[in-house]
Amino acid sequence: MCLKTSEPKTVRQPNSDSSTSLSSQLLKSVSEGKTKMVDSTHSKHVRETKYDTLLFLLPILMVKFTPILPVYMTGIARMLSAHLILTVHYLLCDKDNYKNKLTQKQLKREKDDYLVGIVLHMYAQILLQLIFPGMFFTDNSMIAKCAVWTFWTHVGVVEPLYYFAHRWLHIPEHMKAMHGFHHLSIHTLPSTSLVQNFQEHFVYIATFGPAFLLPFFLGGAQHWAVIGAYLVLFDIINAFGHMNIRVRHPIFTNKWSPMRYLFYTPEFHLGHHAYFRANYGLFMPLWDFMLGTHREYIKPDPKLLPADQQDFVFIGHNGGLGHVLSCPEFSVYNVYEKYRRTFLPLQAEFMFMHAVNCVCRLFVKSYTVSRYCIGGSKIGRIACVLKTPVDYIYPSRYAAVNKEIVDLIKNNNAKYGTRYFGLGNLNKMKQLNDGGKTIVDMVKADPELQGKNIRIWTGDTMTTASVYNQIAEIPNLKSIFFIGANGKIGQTVCELLAKNRPDMKITVFSSWENMQHPNITYTTDLTELLKHQVCVAGKIVPGHKYAKAFAKAREQNMTNHCRFIMDYTVPFIDIDVKKYGVPEIQHIPIGLLRVNSKSFLRGHFDICMSHDQDHIYPCHAGCIMNSHEERETDEVGDVIPVEVEKMWQRALNYGFQNRIIDYRTLSNSEHKKHC
Repeated sequence: MCLKTSEPKTVRQPNSDSSTSLSSQLLKSVSEGKTKMVDSTHSKHVRETKYDTLLFLLPILMVKFTPILPVYMTGIARMLSAHLILTVHYLLCDKDNYKNKLTQKQLKREKDDYLVGIVLHMYAQILLQLIFPGMFFTDNSMIAKCAVWTFWTHVGVVEPLYYFAHRWLHIPEHMKAMHGFHHLSIHTLPSTSLVQNFQEHFVYIATFGPAFLLPFFLGGAQHWAVIGAYLVLFDIINAFGHMNIRVRHPIFTNKWSPMRYLFYTPEFHLGHHAYFRANYGLFMPLWDFMLGTHREYIKPDPKLLPADQQDFVFIGHNGGLGHVLSCPEFSVYNVYEKYRRTFLPLQAEFMFMHAVNCVCRLFVKSYTVSRYCIGGSKIGRIACVLKTPVDYIYPSRYAAVNKEIVDLIKNNNAKYGTRYFGLGNLNKMKQLNDGGKTIVDMVKADPELQGKNIRIWTGDTMTTASVYNQIAEIPNLKSIFFIGANGKIGQTVCELLAKNRPDMKITVFSSWENMQHPNITYTTDLTELLKHQVCVAGKIVPGHKYAKAFAKAREQNMTNHCRFIMDYTVPFIDIDVKKYGVPEIQHIPIGLLRVNSKSFLRGHFDICMSHDQDHIYPCHAGCIMNSHEERETDEVGDVIPVEVEKMWQRALNYGFQNRIIDYRTLSNSEHKKHC
C-alpha cells in the first residue's frame, strides 16, 4: 500500500545536537498526525550470542553434499569488508569528530546483530547450492556474462522491488514487528546497514534473491564468484549510505546531473533515518523522485574547533593484548567493553603484545586516540607511547621509556603548540621516574623545550580523592584489608583515613612496614582479606594467588566476611570469584568517575579504557581540570594530603562523581559463610 506524500521540500537539520533535533522532528510529525506511532518491541531486545561461532561453523557438516568453500569465502569476505570499512570510517570520519558520539547501548545492540544476516545468507547459499547446483558452478568462462546479467537485474528488478518492500516495512504494524529495530540507530555506523530484525532478514533475502535467480533462469548462467562479489559490493555501497558524512559535490546535488537520480549519497539515506517516511530507495533515488517520496536532507557542518588545535595531551601506553582488542581500529564495537582476556596467562599475553609492538615500532613511535572537547573551547587527546607492560617491568628499559615520553612531548609541542601534558598509568610509576619528577627535569633540560612553559601532571591527587571518598562514604565500615597501600596513592589514602576515621582499622598486605600508626597493621597472609567486609586493591594480584588464598581458607574452614574487593588498578581485570568458590564477593572497580556534565566534556574521552560510557579515570579527569583552568605549576611526585579535599570539591563542581555502589550486602554479611 503506497500513499503518495506531499510535495518535495528541503529540510535542513538545525545546528543543535543531532539526537535532540531528530527527536523533536519526529515528535512534531506525530503531533501533526503525519506519523502513526506504534509502541516498539525492540528497545529491550537482547540476543543470545554464545552459540554464534557454532552457527558459523555448522555449514561445514554439509561438505559431503555440496562445496562449502564458496560459502565461506563469500561469508568471510563480507565480514572482513565490514570490519575494514568500520576501521577506515573511524579513522577518517569519527576519530576527531567529538560531536558525533555513539552510545554504549547502540554499540552493544549492533555488535550482537550486525553479522546475523551474513550467516543467514551462508545457510541460504547452502540450500540453493543443493537445489540448483548449476546456479553456482557454471563454467568460469561465463563469469563476465553472469556479472552483466546480475548488474541489470539489480537495476531493473531489485531496486524497485526494494523500494516497495521498504515502504511496506514502514507500515506501523510492520515497523513495530520488524523494521523498527533497524531505526533504533539514529547516529548510524557503516555496519548499521547490516543490523536488522531476525525476521526482516528473510524479507531481504526474498527482495535481493532475483539478482541471483533471474540471471540463472533467464540468462541460463550464474556463478558463485559473481554472487559473492555482488554481496560484498552490495555491503560496501550499503555501508556508504550509513556513514555520517557530507557529500556535497555537484555531481550528486545538481538537479541536471544524472547521478543525482542514479546513485545515492549518505545524506539521502540519513534523511530516511531522520524523517522515516521519505527516501525509501536502495541505492537509486530515482524511485523516490518518481513517486514523490524524496526529501532533501542537508547534514549541517558540525563546526568543530580547528583540526590543528590541541591544548592538552594525556600520555598513555599499551596495556596488553586486552587493551588492543578494545581499540576502535580493531573493532568500534569493543570500545566500552571490559579488559578482554584470552586463554593465555596474562604474562604470555604481555609477551605476545610486546613482540607485536616491536614490529609496530619499525613504522610509528606513538599512537593517538580520538580527540575530545573541554569546556567548549579546548581540545584534549590521548596519545600513547608504543610501550607495553613488559617495558615497565624491567628497570633496564626505564631510561628508554622516559626518553620516548619526552620525545612525544616535543613532537606534540612542535606540531600543535601543546603545553599541557598528563602522565597516565605506568608512565608516572615511582620506580620509573619518581612519580613524574624525572620527566619534569628532562623537559627543563631539553634545549627544544626550554622556555616553552611545558606543564606535567600526574592527576594522582584526583585519584587519591576519588578512592578516599569512595571508602570513607561506606556506611558503618570498621575495617578494611588494603592491597598496594604502600604506593603513593594508597599511602595517602591510609593517612587520610587514619586522620579522619580514627575508628577504622587498616590491615595492609605487605612485608614492608613503612607506615607507623596504631590503626595500621601488616600481614603477608592473603587469606586475611576474608576477615574484612571490604578489601581495597591498588595493585594487581594474579588470579592464581587469590585462588590459592581461597583454597587455604577452605582448608582451615575460615568464615568469609568479605563482600567487596574494591579495585582501583588500571586496567581493571575482572577476577572470576565464582570460579574461586567465593560468589558472595563482588569484585568491582573504584577510582572511576562518572561524567555528569554533557557540556564540560564532549566526545570520546572514555573509549579503550575498559569501563562504561561517560566514565573516566580520576587521574585523567584531574589533568583535564588542570588544563581547563590553565594551571601553571607541575603536579608530580608524592600526593599532598591537604590538596586532596580541595581537588575533590573542584571535581564535584565540574560534575564528576564516584560511581554509585549498592552496599546493602554489607548489612547482610553477618550471615556468615564458611569457605
